[in-house]
Amino acid sequence: MLTPLSEKCKICSSQSALFDRGQILHRHAVQYYRCENCGFIQTESPYWLEEAYSSAISRLDTGILSRNLRNRDLTSSLLNLLFPNARRLLDFGAGHGIFVRLMRDSGFECFWQDLHATNDYARGFEHKAGQQYDLLTSFEVLEHLTDPLAGLSEMVSLSPNVFVSTELLPNPAPKISEWWYYLLASGQHISFFTHASLKIIADRFGRHLLSRGPYHLLSTNPQSRLRFRFSLGDSRSRVVNVIRRRPSLQQSDFQFLSSEALWPRS
Repeated sequence: MLTPLSEKCKICSSQSALFDRGQILHRHAVQYYRCENCGFIQTESPYWLEEAYSSAISRLDTGILSRNLRNRDLTSSLLNLLFPNARRLLDFGAGHGIFVRLMRDSGFECFWQDLHATNDYARGFEHKAGQQYDLLTSFEVLEHLTDPLAGLSEMVSLSPNVFVSTELLPNPAPKISEWWYYLLASGQHISFFTHASLKIIADRFGRHLLSRGPYHLLSTNPQSRLRFRFSLGDSRSRVVNVIRRRPSLQQSDFQFLSSEALWPRS
């Protein structure tokens, strides 16, 4: 079977030329295509995803707990400095609910949504159709999307402010064997973004874009770049969160979940 030399870019619909090849899950020879306009890299049509998602969370994800703790600190700081009046949050692609529970323990009304994982730590606080949120978070999700525009369209339909994380491609784009984030052994990373491709997405949905490292904010109203960068400093975020600490929802959540109305009658 001949390898196609080009594909249409999933972000800007420009020509994407064959960039490199990699062996996914140690057995699938896969083509990667790079957009000649925005630099976005995508795999060929990912026929291996059912195998890759035999477990929703890859066993390679040894950083899941430390990452969720850091995301709790940075998101709390972001809310305290940029969106102090925000009340309702949604974690989109929330995995087993670790981040949702951490945010609720920190005093934020946070809810869970995920199409693949089971909700183990935030049961009773699932997203319900028709609900809207002041901020939507989506950490380490964009690189998993087979149709990034459709995924982002759903996110912005749920909130005017979307805070995501994904590692951006270095410049120049590294070959498949030269960058850990391609994560060939898991097979779940299939979309790789540049700042230019994120800017195209933000413009498409009428959002303002701010980025620092792997963190990116798409907001309806322009936000202070200085405050955004300040909120994402590890040591600074902890100071902000101590000064603006909120009462935990842990006890009220326990009382809510203990209520007789939530328990099936025998």
